[in-house]
Amino acid sequence: MNTTGWFDGDDELMTELSAALADADNIPTGILEAAKASYTWRTVNADLDSLALISESSTGEDLLAVVRGDSAVPRLLSFEHNDVGVEIEISGSVVRGQLYPVRSGLITVVTAAGPFADARTDEMGCFVVDWPTSGPVRLRCDTEDSSFVTDWVQARG
Repeated sequence: MNTTGWFDGDDELMTELSAALADADNIPTGILEAAKASYTWRTVNADLDSLALISESSTGEDLLAVVRGDSAVPRLLSFEHNDVGVEIEISGSVVRGQLYPVRSGLITVVTAAGPFADARTDEMGCFVVDWPTSGPVRLRCDTEDSSFVTDWVQARG
């Protein structure tokens, strides 16, 4: 095995690469788990710069209805970080919302499996976007001058 990092020719490099690929099935479990765990750090900046949930109301209904997932009751959520915020109303499988201060941007609904749906805001910062029926969900908001994500919330269902 060449440990100098320099190869005298393509044949030697290809032999070394072939040997490395042959050993790919023999990666120790601990190393493989550490590699997978390190992958979660790819969004650490966005996670640290997330919009925190500052209020939630179930429009007069019992909060337990929200926890249990009664989809007939609209949920009103407000997220804020520094001077930026987003307010949303979740009603069934649709979310209506607005960025404030007013700005244009792309709103992406993100589930644990990845992006679910997206929508552009209008000139007033308002948007309508599809919402999943179950699982953890958050919004990613990309504007001309910033990018941020909300806290995770539980979708109903």
